[in-house]
Amino acid sequence: MPKVELHCHLELAIRQSTLREFAGISGLNLSTNEAFSEAFLIQEPMGELKSVLHKFLNTRNVIKQEDWMERVAFEACEDMYLLSNVRILELRYAPSFLLDHHHHMKADRLQEAILRGVQRAEQLYPIAVGLICILQRTKSVEENKKWVDFALQPENQFIGLDLADNEVDFDPEPFVPLFHKAKNQGLGITVHAGEPNVPGISRNIRTAIEQMGADRIGHGLQAVEDPDVMSLLRKRKIPLELCPTSNVLTGACNSIGTHPFKSLLDAGVQVTINTDDPGIMCTSLIKEYHLLSKAFGIDLKSFENCNAWALDASFITSTKKKSIWNKRFESKPS
Repeated sequence: MPKVELHCHLELAIRQSTLREFAGISGLNLSTNEAFSEAFLIQEPMGELKSVLHKFLNTRNVIKQEDWMERVAFEACEDMYLLSNVRILELRYAPSFLLDHHHHMKADRLQEAILRGVQRAEQLYPIAVGLICILQRTKSVEENKKWVDFALQPENQFIGLDLADNEVDFDPEPFVPLFHKAKNQGLGITVHAGEPNVPGISRNIRTAIEQMGADRIGHGLQAVEDPDVMSLLRKRKIPLELCPTSNVLTGACNSIGTHPFKSLLDAGVQVTINTDDPGIMCTSLIKEYHLLSKAFGIDLKSFENCNAWALDASFITSTKKKSIWNKRFESKPS
């Protein structure tokens, strides 16, 4: 089945062998699998999203050169296609997050490297790739204005804007004008909202839709706590970018079996299936499908519906999507 992946954080889709190599260059002593896992991987629930976000810093810190992100981007695309037959792929990252720890790195060179990796993958495989720029809630509105302008520069080829990071302690309302600007100038809008298992957090889904112009919601699984939010999602036909393994590992739900995927699907909400952080969380899109099939008995038709919603909701141009969706793979020399 050709698949669509809408919610994948680029630097956290890093291939583990590549991460080991970067860590070695950085001088980290990770001589055992246990040491590597402890430093970088998330394979057991960590209890809360903030703890998970903090662990992501270890991966960020060993990406020390802009050019290295060309390799990360290419390999992320290659793995998506070869492992899961992903044909439509959106990768997102926060330039501010990657650059915070590496003051010698520059945003334009970083973006150029990522684009080279993406374009190389698109030339080799039948895959259409788009990039989403993330704003961090933990940064000031003034700093994030700079990244909105960066995302709107045509040469950077972003297709969307996202707001991510600590949703519990940082409200989305201050960033509303930035999203209006981005939407008015043609970017698709997706917002991390309603992710952590905190009572009342579904209010952020309503804010994202009604005030920020969200076309999609990142995660959004806590919508199940509020019938009015569920009704809003159905009425506006706003898809949720669900990431089952990630939702368990961050404590957003207790297990795959208790994930609200099936409840949301049965309630008429457009749900899509995604990986979030496949390299760090040891998953793939095909694995997510297997987990959902085993837990809920999801049938092929339902998975096809999820992909149809995701395909329609992707910010990649319709022409590019149509040219790739049913294209046969012809092997080319690398």
